[in-house]
Amino acid sequence: MKKVIIFSHESDLDGLYSATIALMRYPQATAVFLGYGKENFEKIGNFIHSQTHYSREPGGGLVIISDLGLNDDVIDICSQIFSSAAKDGWEVLWIDHHPWSQKAIDSIKQVAKIVLDSSGSKCAADLMYETLLPENELAKNLAAMAHTMDFFTKDRYLVPLSELIRYYQTFSNFYPRMVSLARKSASGVLWDVEMQTDYEEYTRLRDEAANHALSTTVVKPIAGFNVAFVQASPYLQNSIFSEQVFQKTGADLVMFYSSKGKVSIRRNNENISCSQIASNLPEGGGHAYAAGAVFHSNPADTQAVIAELQAAVEKALLAKANT
Repeated sequence: MKKVIIFSHESDLDGLYSATIALMRYPQATAVFLGYGKENFEKIGNFIHSQTHYSREPGGGLVIISDLGLNDDVIDICSQIFSSAAKDGWEVLWIDHHPWSQKAIDSIKQVAKIVLDSSGSKCAADLMYETLLPENELAKNLAAMAHTMDFFTKDRYLVPLSELIRYYQTFSNFYPRMVSLARKSASGVLWDVEMQTDYEEYTRLRDEAANHALSTTVVKPIAGFNVAFVQASPYLQNSIFSEQVFQKTGADLVMFYSSKGKVSIRRNNENISCSQIASNLPEGGGHAYAAGAVFHSNPADTQAVIAELQAAVEKALLAKANT
């Protein structure tokens, strides 16, 4: 049986269900969840090398990467990883819906098959469903649910799995829990008693965290827009919590900054591009409606953090105003 390794984004429903659809197609696969940044792509490289170089399967194997965008600063790392895997007889399939530069596309298509969405209308799970299981009804429904959450269309009821993923990120066994969720979902189990019990505990922590986060809110006018800067919490799912911030502040944009030096960007005005703002920060990437990056300032120095993030917003909004 062909050996398969799946790498998918760790933070949301789209990443989870992208991996789930791949597991439905290849139930023998090993699933790995992780985030962005050079360190995580180096982890991908180390894992692939250990699996492909030291475990030579007859006929090779398959690496699937889903819901992870490729920024230009890790092109060389990925090219080296996949070139080495190809020499060991492995194929690489990269399925993603984030914007890629032409440089990234030209480099990776030489060592991997890539499936990208240039329309901005599909999530990664949509692409995984269309590519791997186009006739499967469960895969179709999982993709539709991921699409609803990723684009926040509110066109269907969703169990609060995105919040549960956020909660599980605070657990020491987060990654085994993500794999367990993916395998449950692959068998059609989207919610059970264990999840419900965990969620009830989470809601208490979430509500306490929301009150604290709102108390840290600073709103600044920038280039004709109101921007809210809010301390992030490990117990708050940013896309969902952003609605509460927008309702309370009337802001056009919110920047959630964390104690780990990361920032999540969400908008309430289509005249703002979150990805353009993120591009002015290290490791920035994402979409027009949601993006993320890191910052250099000491997370404990709130004023410095806000000043750094404000500069990134100003640069993007002023550039847009001058076009």
